[in-house]
Amino acid sequence: MMMETVISRSLRLMFAGSAAFALAQPALAQEANAPIQRVEITGSSIKRVDAETALPVQIVGKAEIARTGATSTQELLQSIAAFSSAGGTTNATGAGTSTGGLSSISLRGLGSTRTLVLVNGRRLAAFAGSDGASVNVNAIPLAAIERVEILKDGASGLYGSDAMAGVVNFILSKRVDGFEITGGYGSPTESGGGQNAKTSITGGYNTDKLSVVASASFEKEKELFGRDRDYAKSATRLPYYNSTATGQGNIQGAFTPGKGPSDDYIDGGAGYGNPMAIGNKCSGIRMVGVTTGGGTPYCAYDSGPDVGLTPKRELYNFTSNLSYKLNDNHELFADLLYSQSKITQTYQPSPARSDFFESDGEFAKQGVDAALLLFPSNPAYQSIAVPYLQSRGQNALIGQPLAITSRVFDYGPRQNVDTAKQSRVVMGAKGTLGFGDYEIAYNHNESKLESAVTTGYFSQVAYAKIINGSSWNPWAEGGVQTGALADQLKGATFSGTFLNAKSTSDAIDAKLSGEVPTIAGITPLYSVGLQSRQEKYVTDPSAAYQSGDISGLGGSVVPINRKRKVNSAFAELSIPVLKSLELNLSGRDDKYDDVGNTFNWKSAVRWQPVKQLVLRASYGTGFRAPSLVDLWTPQTLGTSEQFTDPVTGETGRQVNSLVGGNPNLKPEESKQYSFGAVWQPASTTSIGVDFFNMKITDILATPSAQEVVSRFRAGDPAYAGLVTLRGNNIASIRQTLNNTGDATVQGLDVFGNWKDNFSFGKLELNLNGTYMDKFDQTSPGGQVSHKVGTIVDATGTPVIGAQNGGVILNWKHQLSATWSQGPWATTLIQNYRDGYEVGHDLNDNPVHIRSEAIYDANVTYKGFKNVTLALGVKNMFDKQPDPIGSPVTNQFQAGYDINQYDPRGRFVYVTAGYKF
Repeated sequence: MMMETVISRSLRLMFAGSAAFALAQPALAQEANAPIQRVEITGSSIKRVDAETALPVQIVGKAEIARTGATSTQELLQSIAAFSSAGGTTNATGAGTSTGGLSSISLRGLGSTRTLVLVNGRRLAAFAGSDGASVNVNAIPLAAIERVEILKDGASGLYGSDAMAGVVNFILSKRVDGFEITGGYGSPTESGGGQNAKTSITGGYNTDKLSVVASASFEKEKELFGRDRDYAKSATRLPYYNSTATGQGNIQGAFTPGKGPSDDYIDGGAGYGNPMAIGNKCSGIRMVGVTTGGGTPYCAYDSGPDVGLTPKRELYNFTSNLSYKLNDNHELFADLLYSQSKITQTYQPSPARSDFFESDGEFAKQGVDAALLLFPSNPAYQSIAVPYLQSRGQNALIGQPLAITSRVFDYGPRQNVDTAKQSRVVMGAKGTLGFGDYEIAYNHNESKLESAVTTGYFSQVAYAKIINGSSWNPWAEGGVQTGALADQLKGATFSGTFLNAKSTSDAIDAKLSGEVPTIAGITPLYSVGLQSRQEKYVTDPSAAYQSGDISGLGGSVVPINRKRKVNSAFAELSIPVLKSLELNLSGRDDKYDDVGNTFNWKSAVRWQPVKQLVLRASYGTGFRAPSLVDLWTPQTLGTSEQFTDPVTGETGRQVNSLVGGNPNLKPEESKQYSFGAVWQPASTTSIGVDFFNMKITDILATPSAQEVVSRFRAGDPAYAGLVTLRGNNIASIRQTLNNTGDATVQGLDVFGNWKDNFSFGKLELNLNGTYMDKFDQTSPGGQVSHKVGTIVDATGTPVIGAQNGGVILNWKHQLSATWSQGPWATTLIQNYRDGYEVGHDLNDNPVHIRSEAIYDANVTYKGFKNVTLALGVKNMFDKQPDPIGSPVTNQFQAGYDINQYDPRGRFVYVTAGYKF
């Protein structure tokens, strides 16, 4: 048993209270001389007083979680400054992309695959249907979380792969007396969707030997659309951005049946323009008029109103923890987690045009021309197309079959339903032997995904076959076909399940820890352990999905069925050199049966020269193994995300793209160091700062479409083979995964708190902020992107990775103030982020998003026996996003940055809890 010192107590207050949240944990109210037991904290496998650690660990307790007003686990983490950078949280919105409902997190903007997520100190299975490494944090029920421990430092030397950027450890409630029922409801104050309801019940049973906790909860959220918000209801805001999504009825050029495009065929959605663009008639086919840089008038689709800003979400989950004491020295334990989420995304109808059909092998297999053809015998050809082509001087096209683009409204909006199930069972034993403590456990993790569609999808080849055999009118009123042709088109409808995926992880781990015999008055602490883990990843796409024939699903997807084994050994040694000086060494060896062997280590030092000051530093290496998806996803041809061609000026362009994995990948490697100080100038005040630096080499990256096109157009030789031109237009690109380039990340974490008692109550102030000084990433061609505070370089070209995660913020903080007295507690929170450059407008002028401060408030009342009531508001002043531009990230939503702004706006919520 150790006695807690004053500085130790203040450090625990710093870490546990965490300046990101309003109140310190109840345990912090202990007197300085109260005895506390050693515990194990994230970042070390040695039991200790948590404040003794030499690493920056932030702990968020249950009370702090409640005061944030978070409606999901992902939303909770968004308020933490270390998640402030690109990809800090990846939400399940994903309009127009195949997220499967994944909500992942990323420390330092380094991506979710480099941030290790643990539950009760052990891994979860990677989310099925994703990159094979990211964890769905929304599978972890918010109501069951006792605390969250965030290690803001690389930890591969202890935890292995995926811990390169740090570790987020969710600790679930392990002891509860009685039962508690809670419920809550929240709604934006602006009309539309975004409402949230949740309820949970938690109960516990405890005896001298047995302790059982069980928790069940339900969360439900309503979808919100672009049409519900003024800033998002149009994808056109001149001169900043313009709707150029594939429209209805644009003429791409001549197409010879049985042979393909003629020499005068133009790739892309604009082509030779659109007859409805003359006289501003595009609105008659639900389009908007646009003019290309060359002066060609055409019709484009404004997807803004139809895009989902937040999805419809339902989450059911159950967790349980059990411990049974065999005697004073030995204990059995188990924990169970099961969750089921259902994410429904509704967004714009699918586009169709000949260059989208090129990746669909069904056209050649069935002998169908890969285009939507308008023949000279069609009345619409003679009455609409011919006069238009004559007026434009395109007489050479007259008399030839024409390829036409379509925005296919006939099947309604696209709607995806992703049902994800996450389960985990852990069984083990722990206790004390004569030479130390032991723990051994087996855990089975499983993630399942079923992806289905309900409306908006169709067989491309069946649709083209019907269109090409009819007298269709691409310029029909409302942009839809009617009569017998509409009935025929129903036969091309596709609905139902298109993908089942399963990710599993089975592991056995064993650990010993204790004291090394005293030498020269020094008693080191040690921990050693072994782990064997088997990972398996299986996908089962439907035959239609494998064919690449379903419009809007992104091209051909082929099955994966792979597994691997990872055997690991680790050791940690803590040496109290002096009463005020502690050294820590850790190392881990991981042997993968597919990518080889790697050894990583870490050293750390903690020095307390005076009781008011702690200095700490660390240095170590890290790695990230390529996932089974990275290695074994077959390369297939699909449709790219949107990009802007800097040469032709066309925006919103999508082309065929070769994507997939690479069996020759090798692990990423990193070196990182950090140093910092925690200072307690008075008993009421603590201040801390930590500097961090990390260098990553052999980065595993899939280049964005914008990166490939921009670097190719800039003449970068490393991208010369990744683009195919047809004339001067981009025809196809290559986006396969490779080890490429490196990155240097550097910055500061700043935190501080103050609290004191007064006659009118208790006051607390907490600050938690992150300053990013450097995030420089090198492209395959040696081009360095300076990514802090901007999404683009000086020429307006997106920096590397911008489309996959957004901006690296220069500064973000959360400042909170809490007043409490008797049954009342009131918290006010400021969430601040720096401004950043978002791109160039259509006139090539730089565009900046201004800095932003959003305020949240919460009032809690506990004046009734066993009852807790709370009223809160997020974004109290209904701060709207800066309206001057949309970022160049891969998003379909317009008018705001999906990585930085909550489109619900001002959100008011109430919660109530009753214990019995």
